[in-house]
Amino acid sequence: MPSRIAAAIATCALSLGALASGTAVATAAPSAPTTGAAGDSPSLRTAIDARAAAVDRCSYQVVRSHDSRYVYSVSGVFGGGARELTVQKEDYVRLSDDWSKVVQVDTCAGGQGQAPTALRVTGKLDHPEHYDPSVPRTIHSNDLKPAASSVIPKAPALTSIDRLDAATVRVTWKPAQGNPNQVILMERKPFYSSELGLWHPYTFQRNVQSGATSMDRKLERSPGVPPTDRTHAYWMRVVNGGFVSDLRAEKPVTVEP
Repeated sequence: MPSRIAAAIATCALSLGALASGTAVATAAPSAPTTGAAGDSPSLRTAIDARAAAVDRCSYQVVRSHDSRYVYSVSGVFGGGARELTVQKEDYVRLSDDWSKVVQVDTCAGGQGQAPTALRVTGKLDHPEHYDPSVPRTIHSNDLKPAASSVIPKAPALTSIDRLDAATVRVTWKPAQGNPNQVILMERKPFYSSELGLWHPYTFQRNVQSGATSMDRKLERSPGVPPTDRTHAYWMRVVNGGFVSDLRAEKPVTVEP
């Protein structure tokens, strides 16, 4: 039942983002497969499109395509062997009108200090008994040579959240540095699923116009929102050159409606 609830909320949120005016889009996993269609060569059908970069000495970011039928892992290549890496944080992000998964992994966990020469992404089909044998059971990326940490953009810090009236706040942040491709205001707030008939906390990404340093947001004040789900939260995210600002550095600022 929880998986059905999550799937329904994701679908409703995506629909809301697509219909809304402006650039607000709900963050959610894409439901359509990203592997090739029937008739493609096996190498095309099994490939994971991914790129990697160092965030710092121990943290690496992998941005990859997503097929919700698969469970993914990231491995590092060290010398002649490979080992699976610990996930520090992950999220979905919209890049060039398509959803991608951003995963940050720890290469120093367990006292390891050696930098990987490459990273690999592997996807294993979840519940393969539910799929036709023609669906690949395992998909892979190529070996990914990590780019330098300089390609990871920096997200601007929030400076204030000011209440304009009972139902509106103005979120203000410092100017973004380095002319990134995309600046995003992340907003977590109650979302109503008409399909399920319930409120649930949900995260939206609000694309920011070039040069803007503030955005007015409406608070969800419906009396039907459960007290435990009423809190709103805001933080910044930046995308540049296909990479995303350090997910670990995101510090949501909360507001009570």
